Amino acid sequence: MERIYNVFLFFENDICSIVSYFAHDHVGSDSDGVAMLKTSVNRDLLNAVKVTLKTPFTRDEFHAKCRLGIGHHLYDEAFAALGASASPLFVTTPVVNGTLFFNHPIEHGDIDIYDLAPKEGKNRQMVDWLVKYATPKGIELSQLIHDDYFQSIKLTFNAGLYVSAMKLLVSCIDSIAYIEYGNEKKFTPFTKWLDTYADLLPLGITSAELWELRNGILHMTNINSSKVRDNKIRRISFRVGGPPDYPRESDGVYYFDFLDLIRAFADAQARWLASYNANTEKFAKFVERYDETISDSRISLTRL
Repeated sequence: MERIYNVFLFFENDICSIVSYFAHDHVGSDSDGVAMLKTSVNRDLLNAVKVTLKTPFTRDEFHAKCRLGIGHHLYDEAFAALGASASPLFVTTPVVNGTLFFNHPIEHGDIDIYDLAPKEGKNRQMVDWLVKYATPKGIELSQLIHDDYFQSIKLTFNAGLYVSAMKLLVSCIDSIAYIEYGNEKKFTPFTKWLDTYADLLPLGITSAELWELRNGILHMTNINSSKVRDNKIRRISFRVGGPPDYPRESDGVYYFDFLDLIRAFADAQARWLASYNANTEKFAKFVERYDETISDSRISLTRL
């Protein structure tokens, strides 16, 4: 005889702080056990025992950890509270605002969100970057960033579309800084990421100056952000090519070499990716936030 469980995750405003469970004693195969749990979901929800989690989690965190096959680790303390075995058989069902929330039943294990569309009968396909860049040695994050960001930067730069290439580069830094720090309000993720991982000293510029250049070219396609106009930040721009002793300042504008910035960013990216080797816990947050990003290589195709 085996004790198996229906587990319910209560999400309020997309945050789960309460988990409940109902136990069954089962004799038979795992597939029979899962089938029995599924048919008992509505009844078990009414009689389930609730456990308040010490560490609540968001729905996005849950989805990200499910993508890594460790979604259940977020509520392991519930299994500890009920004295479950090391690998109990269970079915998990989200409860959103008091109502069971699911589109189709899934087998025991963490849900694969990229597998949902076919099961729901939707003619939609999207490349799963986590699968595409998986290798026996791990996830090829460097190739992922190259394909989603660097490729378009190189194409525009090599075509002589330098302003477009700069827009793509600072936008790339924006995206990577968001992946690292999230939607932080206490500081500017763009400048913090550069200060943490990049060496801009050889270029003669600061992260704050590059941030203001970014604000100008992305929003207005000029180099005059509000702080630059108010003389709070030095006006900078970029040049492409020329001799090393080319004058760096002219008419109140400091010019750095674009290619040097690309190289500095490439080195910074390598340091940033190395931080995931030193802190593997960061990767779940990487998955959560990277799933929010869009790129030309990860478009959704729908058959009409």
